[in-house]
Amino acid sequence: MNLRSIIITALFAALLVAGAYIIIPVGPVPITLQTAFVLLAGILGGRKIAGAAVAIYLVLGAVGMPIFSGGIGGFAHFAGPTGGFLISWLIAAPIAGWFTDRIFRNSAKKEQLTKKDLLWIIFGTISGTIAIYLIGIPYMKMILDFSWSQAITVGLLPFIPGDLLKAVAVVLLGNLFAVRVRTFIHDGAQNASDAEH
Repeated sequence: MNLRSIIITALFAALLVAGAYIIIPVGPVPITLQTAFVLLAGILGGRKIAGAAVAIYLVLGAVGMPIFSGGIGGFAHFAGPTGGFLISWLIAAPIAGWFTDRIFRNSAKKEQLTKKDLLWIIFGTISGTIAIYLIGIPYMKMILDFSWSQAITVGLLPFIPGDLLKAVAVVLLGNLFAVRVRTFIHDGAQNASDAEH
């Protein structure tokens, strides 16, 4: 990982921390901006950077830094109703990133995104969001001993409007900044490679 990749990784980990402090309490799982930042890390940085940023955030929170939603930390948080959602980010961010990695796999230097590229960003955002629900809801159901209808009522329905808004924002930001961020990362890797020779 080159210096620019490390900078972008740290930036996304910091955004996840900041997103934890912007909460709307709606039951056992609060609404935060974190899912948008998880998806944005994948869309802008790609699967490796997104996975690393989420892993850094989760490790820091697990060892006790007060960076989980509501300003708490500790490994016990993973045993609570939001634990599955936190764990899901390790899958969701790289999934979102995998889709945009496809855009840049043949040429890391693009001038602008095509309509097909925008579709990859949309697919990545939707797939990442689905992964969060597919892991988070069953985990919450198990922890709280809910029925499926209770789990869906508490862990899905209140989040759909906000997640739709976040998905639109991620797609728009991806469309605006994916080329710039990937160029920044690619140029850093190229400069590091040139310096070795």
